[in-house]
Amino acid sequence: MAERVKGVRDFTGKEALIRADAIEKIRKTYEEFGFEPIETPAFEYLSLFTNKSGPEIEEQLYAFEDKKGEKLALRPEHTISKLRVVSGNRSTVFPMKAYSIGNVWRYEDVRKGRWREFVQADIDVFGSSSLKYDAEVIACVDTALKKIGLSNFNIKLSNRKILQSLMEDLGVLPSEGIQVLREIDKKNKLGLEEVTKRISEIIGNEKAGKVRDFMSSETALASEGYKELSSVIDILNKDYGIKNTLFDKSLVRGQDYYDGTIIEFESTEKGFEGLVFAGGGRYDKLSKKFGSVFPIVGCSIGFDVVMEILTTKLTDDFIERYCVLNIDAPEKAVEIATKLRRKGLSTDMLLENVPLSKGLAYCASKRIRYAVIVGSKDLEKGEVTIRDLKDKKDTKIKETELL
Repeated sequence: MAERVKGVRDFTGKEALIRADAIEKIRKTYEEFGFEPIETPAFEYLSLFTNKSGPEIEEQLYAFEDKKGEKLALRPEHTISKLRVVSGNRSTVFPMKAYSIGNVWRYEDVRKGRWREFVQADIDVFGSSSLKYDAEVIACVDTALKKIGLSNFNIKLSNRKILQSLMEDLGVLPSEGIQVLREIDKKNKLGLEEVTKRISEIIGNEKAGKVRDFMSSETALASEGYKELSSVIDILNKDYGIKNTLFDKSLVRGQDYYDGTIIEFESTEKGFEGLVFAGGGRYDKLSKKFGSVFPIVGCSIGFDVVMEILTTKLTDDFIERYCVLNIDAPEKAVEIATKLRRKGLSTDMLLENVPLSKGLAYCASKRIRYAVIVGSKDLEKGEVTIRDLKDKKDTKIKETELL
């Protein structure tokens, strides 16, 4: 028996259908908000990621050489590839609103909610520094998550400039400041005291103590970052009716390229409290690495983390699909199946002649709710029989009224 590679998965049957349905709902929501698709290759030149992303990405890359010795890597995220496309297109009209949905690859420890191949569903707004776009990105992701069945979550927000101001006030060197921010990002996992200990090894006990005091207090610096954050929260509240936002001082996120708003969607679902399934922020300076200068704000749904929550809600219920069962009228059965499909209805069909009992058993095994039974006796009356396998009920209906 062939083994599957560690860190990847197969999806079949009902789970695969639910995944496809959720991705389609996310895609549709993104487009309803005016975002257009950008599709990029699964692999890029290795240098694209090593030169543009931070070291935390470099350690997780799936890198390899092709037959000509070119150094390549599977994309670990969509952001850098999208930025390559946008910055290289001189005809781009800003602001440009784009989305990408697809597989990405990172070499990480495999555990619940963490896989080496997974799906990200990103949106980005290129070319505008308006905080209204920060709010719209958040509102768009909020809408998409609710459409696929998630409602129990908080939107944690911060701004990189808040902690950056603190570093400057303490006289911390920029290179050390980046290290400190990475440690602060671990606060919820390691606790404040452990993080303070780690920070003290970088900037000393006195400065680390002041960082700890700031993190444990309820006050915020009257910085540009705090003003921007307040504006975003106000727009979300007034324009979109979104009130489940929380200011989290320790929110940094791992990517070094964030320089403004920071976003995380955190689950409050029972059994999944604290699980982060979407995040992003503003990264206005990253485009300079591509020889361009334009601001960017974006957010990404970690689709497979979302599915960890959704699949726990799965029941063995029937799916709103159809299956045409031919009793003794094969041509008419194909005709009816074709009409249902043209109407946009998901319709299966057994092309071989099978007993009715076997056909119904097939529908039940696939959790298909409606069996359309096509037989000559019914057709003489201009009818077909609809078997609702969930309600265990037969309904005779005129063929002309079927659709």
